Amino acid sequence: MLFCLVSAGAFGIEEIIPAAGPGLTLIMLIVLPFIWARPISRLVAEANAVLPREGGIYAWAKETFGEFWGFQAGWWTSMDTYISSGAYIAMVGGYTSQLLALDDAGTFAVKLLVVASFTVINLVGLVEVERISSFFSVLIIIVFGMAAVFGLMNWQTNPFDPIFAAPDAPMACIAESISLGIWMYCGYECIAAMSGEYEDSSHNVARGFRIALPLIALSYILPTLACLAAYPEGSWTAWGIDGGFSDDVLGYGTIFSMVLGRTGVVIFLVIAIMSQCTIYNTYLASGSRSFWVLSEDNLFPKFIRKVDKAGRSPYVGVLTIAISSLIFSQFDFVAIIEMNIIFILARYMFLGFIVVKLRRMYPVENRPADVYSIGGGKWGVRIYSALAFGIATFALCLAPAENFFGTVLFLASGVVAYVVFKRFYGGLACENPEAHPIDPKTRLAVGDMRRIGLFCLIIVGLFVLNLLMNALFL
Repeated sequence: MLFCLVSAGAFGIEEIIPAAGPGLTLIMLIVLPFIWARPISRLVAEANAVLPREGGIYAWAKETFGEFWGFQAGWWTSMDTYISSGAYIAMVGGYTSQLLALDDAGTFAVKLLVVASFTVINLVGLVEVERISSFFSVLIIIVFGMAAVFGLMNWQTNPFDPIFAAPDAPMACIAESISLGIWMYCGYECIAAMSGEYEDSSHNVARGFRIALPLIALSYILPTLACLAAYPEGSWTAWGIDGGFSDDVLGYGTIFSMVLGRTGVVIFLVIAIMSQCTIYNTYLASGSRSFWVLSEDNLFPKFIRKVDKAGRSPYVGVLTIAISSLIFSQFDFVAIIEMNIIFILARYMFLGFIVVKLRRMYPVENRPADVYSIGGGKWGVRIYSALAFGIATFALCLAPAENFFGTVLFLASGVVAYVVFKRFYGGLACENPEAHPIDPKTRLAVGDMRRIGLFCLIIVGLFVLNLLMNALFL
C-alpha cells in the first residue's frame, strides 16, 4: 500500500520532460529522494510511531497545536484526496480509450466501471485493499523493470542532453516542473490516516518506508534514464501523458512498441491501467478516513462517519470520494495536479513543526526503546523539518503571480470551513467544554481569532515571497 500510495509506476513523469528538459528531469528524480522524499517519510514515520492514530496528520496537528491547526491539516489532506483521486481515474480513461479506441461515452463508461469496482472492494475492508495493491505492485515493478532493460539494450543518445528545456531561462523550467516532480514523491503520510486499523503501526510504517522509498526512486529513475537514452536525439520534446506509444507522443510505452511491436503496446497499456486503478484503490481507503475523524471531533457532519454493519469500512466516505473522483476525472491531468498540489505543499510545510513539537512533548529518552525516532538528535529533526518546509514553500511560491490568488483562496477555504463547521457542530467543546471553552460572541474556541490572524499573516508573507520570487527568477 505504501508503494501504491506514493508511486505505482512512473506515470506522470512524461509531463515533466518537455517542460523541464531531460537532464533537469533526471536530476530532479535523483535528488528529490534525498532532500524531499526521505525527510518527509522520516518525519511521518516518527510522528506515526509516537501517535499511531486514525486520521494521521490531523491527529498529530490537533495534539501538538490544537483544534484550529488540526482542522487545517485534516482539511488539506481531505481536499487533496478528493481532488487527486480524479487524476487517476482520468488516466485510466485515457489509457483505456487508446487501447480500445473508445469515444467519450465509452471512456466515461470505463471510468464509471472502475470507480464502482474499487468502491465495492473498499467497502469489503482493508485486507482486500492490501491484497489487490500487492498483486498490482508486483506487475507494475515488472513492467517498468522491462522498460529499463529494453531501453538500456537500445542506448543511442545522451539522456541528460539538454539539461534545460529553455537554457536561457533555467528557473522557468524549474517552475514549470517542480510541482509535478514533488507530486511524484508525495503521499507518504496517507498511510498514517489508517493507523488505527492495522497491526503494529508504530513499527511497520517505518519499516515499510525503508523498502518503499528506494523502490519508488528506482522505479522512476531507471526506466526514465533508459527510455530517454533509447529514443532519437531531440525526441524528448515529444514526451507526453497521452499514451506514450504513438508516433506523435513518446513515453515509456514507446520502448515496448520498439521491442515487442503491438503486443508490447497492449502489455504496457494494460499495466498502465492497472497502475492507476491501484493508486485509486489505496486512495479510496486512505481518503475515506480523513473527514471521518473530523466528524468524530464534531467538526464535520455526522453522516460521514457511518460504517458498515461489520464496522470495517466508512462507507459514506468511500461513496463521497467515488462521486468526487468521477467529477474531477473530467478535468485535464495537469489541471488536477495544479489544484491539489496546493493542499499537499501546505501540509508538508506544517509537518516539520508538528514533529519538532512532538519531540518536546514526548522526549526520545522517555519513549520505549523500540519506538522509531529520527537519528541525529534534535539537529536531525531540525534538518529534515527545514528541508520539508523550505522545499514546500519554494514550490508553493514559485508560481506566476497572477495564479497565486487561486492559491490563497484554496488555503483560505480551510479557515472558512472551520468557522462554519465549528458554528454548526461545536468541535471539541461539545465533548469537553471545560478544556475547550467557546467564545459566546463568535462561537469559536477561545484564542481562535488570534490563530486566524496568524494564518492571515502567513498568507500575506507567502504572497510577498511569491512577488519577490517572481521578480528574481521569473
